[in-house]
Amino acid sequence: MNLDILPIGLYQENSYILHDNGHVLFIDPGRYAKEIMKHIKKDEIIDGIVLTHGHEDHTGAVDDLAEAYQCPVYMHSADLDLTDPKQVGRGFDGPIYTKVSPLERIDQIGTFAVKVYHTPGHTAGSCCIQYRSLLFTGDTLFAGDIGRTDLYSGDEQEMLDSLKKLKDLPNDLQIYPGHGPASSMHEEKMCNPYLQ
Repeated sequence: MNLDILPIGLYQENSYILHDNGHVLFIDPGRYAKEIMKHIKKDEIIDGIVLTHGHEDHTGAVDDLAEAYQCPVYMHSADLDLTDPKQVGRGFDGPIYTKVSPLERIDQIGTFAVKVYHTPGHTAGSCCIQYRSLLFTGDTLFAGDIGRTDLYSGDEQEMLDSLKKLKDLPNDLQIYPGHGPASSMHEEKMCNPYLQ
């Protein structure tokens, strides 16, 4: 297993490329599809694109990648209004023209067995996605911080409830957030004031 971390785009969002046994999963490809595609080997199979939420800095390369690799796209249905081209204008929404399938019904994407944790707060459809010992937290949980709740469909109480869920997860999970450095669940439980 190998993980490419590409902090690209205006907000230095982390676009993740997860490689395992010749298969690839894109997580939050925010910008610059051509740059992301440079990290894919010719013989690798793209199993899908997973979005932790519907903000534009996490969705900007979706259409280009989906077209190039003819792969499915998954996101929680509560964020579909953020990516619907007919409903743009709420701030940070990122129109997607490719079909998006509901992430909440998924536990397998190609060869990747995933666990999906619905963690509303930053947006109504925010999710954390676990693969093995890796947890991709989007803009729910950062190293030492959490995502903002003052944007469209954000909710402070829902964020607090979501953080309680995350506190119950194993300490050995490696945290890969939507922005900033990686961490671990143990480190966040010890040092993140929002998980105290």
